[in-house]
Amino acid sequence: MLGEFHLQQLRAEQEAGGRVPNAPAHRETDCSAQEGESLGAMHTTQERPAPTETVTDAPLSPAGVRWWTVLAGLMLIVPNNYWVVYMEKVRTGPYPTTISIFANCVFLLVALLVLNAPLRRWLPRLALNRAELLTIYAMQCIGSALAGLDMIPVLVQMMGHPFQFSNESNGWMATFGQYLPRELMVTDVDALRGYYQGNDTLYRWEHLRAWVPPVMRWIVFIFALMFVMLCLSSLLRKLWVERERLTFPIVILPLKMTEERTPFWRSPLLWAGILLAGGIDTLNGLNYLVPSLPALNVKHQDLLPYITSKPWNAIGWTPYSFYPFVIGLGYLLPLDLVFSCWFFYLFWKAELVVSNAMAWDTTPDFPFIREQAFGGYVAILVFLTWTARGYLKAVWQKAWHGTGDLSDAGEAMSYRATLLGLVVGVAFLVSFLWYHGMSPLWAMLAVAIYFALTLAVMRMRAELGPPVHDLHFSGPDHVITRAFGTVALDGRSLAVLNFFYWFNRAYRSHPGPIVIESQRIAGSVGASQQRMAVALMLAVLVGGLSSFWAFVHLGYQMGTASRFFQGIWFGNEAYNRLATWVGTPSEPNARANWAMAVGFGICSLLMFLRLKLLWFPFHPIGFAISGSWAMNLVWLPLMIAWLIKWLVLHYGSLQTYRRFEPFFLGLMLGEFIVGSVWSLLGMVYDLPTYSFWGA
Repeated sequence: MLGEFHLQQLRAEQEAGGRVPNAPAHRETDCSAQEGESLGAMHTTQERPAPTETVTDAPLSPAGVRWWTVLAGLMLIVPNNYWVVYMEKVRTGPYPTTISIFANCVFLLVALLVLNAPLRRWLPRLALNRAELLTIYAMQCIGSALAGLDMIPVLVQMMGHPFQFSNESNGWMATFGQYLPRELMVTDVDALRGYYQGNDTLYRWEHLRAWVPPVMRWIVFIFALMFVMLCLSSLLRKLWVERERLTFPIVILPLKMTEERTPFWRSPLLWAGILLAGGIDTLNGLNYLVPSLPALNVKHQDLLPYITSKPWNAIGWTPYSFYPFVIGLGYLLPLDLVFSCWFFYLFWKAELVVSNAMAWDTTPDFPFIREQAFGGYVAILVFLTWTARGYLKAVWQKAWHGTGDLSDAGEAMSYRATLLGLVVGVAFLVSFLWYHGMSPLWAMLAVAIYFALTLAVMRMRAELGPPVHDLHFSGPDHVITRAFGTVALDGRSLAVLNFFYWFNRAYRSHPGPIVIESQRIAGSVGASQQRMAVALMLAVLVGGLSSFWAFVHLGYQMGTASRFFQGIWFGNEAYNRLATWVGTPSEPNARANWAMAVGFGICSLLMFLRLKLLWFPFHPIGFAISGSWAMNLVWLPLMIAWLIKWLVLHYGSLQTYRRFEPFFLGLMLGEFIVGSVWSLLGMVYDLPTYSFWGA
């Protein structure tokens, strides 16, 4: 039944032009494709027109972005990043950067729209047009990603940690002290004392002298990292947006919010969703302050205490939740992906139960879920590269021979500059790691693995837009030491590889998808790709510097080891791991390597079956993503969203789906707006307040 309905849905989408509201198709069904089928769309070697989007009438030339608005966006990054660090590190949430669509950025876009309304009426020359609003939004997303829980705050915790906390008990400095890349770290214990204890200030010469040089070196590294992501995005934008016409679900809400020719903000269903989700968060927020008031708990609660018998209790931590914004976002996603996310989440839990029943879990980490998921990501990347071979060949011909029908006019960079930028950027990153002590062979492999995963996450977000994608402990540092063992690397290489922890511990706030989503936004509103690229790279500089500043400034003021929530947790994790790597060398983990191969094989089989069976309901990306930690928090809301969408499409039509879409967008808006307001109130008045997402 599910397969028949899935086929009916795809046919309905094809008859409707293959589009969900104001977005390109989830899945096109052109069976005459010459280049093969992508994960979600058939595509041909002929270039297709870009999907249409409503473009507003701008007060300047169409979709013009004035430079002063870019400057305003840069200025807004600083307080926004301060807010993000304060939310996620000083307080106990919410954690907006652990979600695919950042709640704080949506809230800022709402604030800009409110401020812009009187300007449009009384001072139209100063009002922001749609392209400018969305450019500022994209810049805040980049800044927030860098300030997010899994990015620069992790690095700051690592920069001085071993010098402050090494002692006779852990023996860190004796074990690996001689291998540390000290030019990238803060080694002055006197300067670190106030940072960890608080009641001090960053703005003393001895403190600035200790922090500024390593921070600037890391800023250069971060800029190069982001520049390579921009090159990858520029290389693939035309393929994913214009040829395959991917959906980009994460950008649907900001595009809808800024439309001017459709009555988005006048929809009763939109306001019903806002009032429902916002009302729940308002009620819960008041209950948090006054416990005698009623509450409606939609946050995660653990099922494990109710499951006590073996082997069923092997499922481990299994929370259930009813987050309204996840239900709202899940409604926008392809039906097969939403189904696959919760189905494969239960599949992984079944693996744990069977492993316990058969006593296979006596092997540490069995059944190696992270490794199976990593193998799935590799399979997805290999498949995507194969299906894009014709396009990549056309790019090469255009870049070096100037031949072919493929045009790079209007792209952020010419294809020649893009390819050269990729080579130079990757070479710089490898050289940076080599200079600071890592073997060039391991450096090249680590960088290659990182950008392979980056491409997989970018594609996953572009095509399917899952609400979370954390990939905890699945980066190059984990894969290399598992696959080859720590015995294969020297101490210096291990010490530098350990620094991959700061941008690979988890990929929840990965900036790569934001880059290509920003280019998708620019194309939708007719804005300049070049200007968007410049705005994003300027946002990288300001966002990186302001992230370092916010964390270190607050650290000296409050003490990262005293008032911060888990202010030294990531430092402990990273250096305990390094001590194990160096002090207890390990051999290659054959079982983990086999698990990667198994994951590769399962995901490849799923992709093959999707090629052969149009009705096949299982999506390979659902297999890869559902093994991540964050799926614990959203599997049930996604199941609810899947059931609702299934019922709407089964008993209604695509038009029915479109009619109800504003309600689910309202669920997202209501929770983001009220949740952000509670966070700001708590920060201003220094009060514990309700956190809509997280602890």
